[in-house]
Amino acid sequence: MNTNDKGLKKALSQQPDYRLPSNFSYRMIQKIHQETLLREKRQEKRLFILMLVTTFLAVGGCLGFLCWQYGNKLLSLLHTLQEGSPSLQTCLFYLPILCALFLLFLFNRWLRRKLISHT
Repeated sequence: MNTNDKGLKKALSQQPDYRLPSNFSYRMIQKIHQETLLREKRQEKRLFILMLVTTFLAVGGCLGFLCWQYGNKLLSLLHTLQEGSPSLQTCLFYLPILCALFLLFLFNRWLRRKLISHT
């Protein structure tokens, strides 16, 4: 180091010697990597929240526009569908069958996973 100033030389000579630990660079890189990961996670979280807000606003805007343009037609369609829908007794009759089919589907998936894991 080329210093011509006597004050700087004196200050540098009075500075205590400080030695870095032998694994300083590894620990520093590890901390930098952790900070980078934290920053990326924060940014991903912000982008995800922004995406959700944008999606909700877009869907809300589309629904609002549809209601504004076709509100009366949608209401009449809803009333027509309610009149033509099956009765409550019919729905209750098919409910156990639908539950059994769903449980059989889950049982089938479980058996297939067991069979694949054992082969």
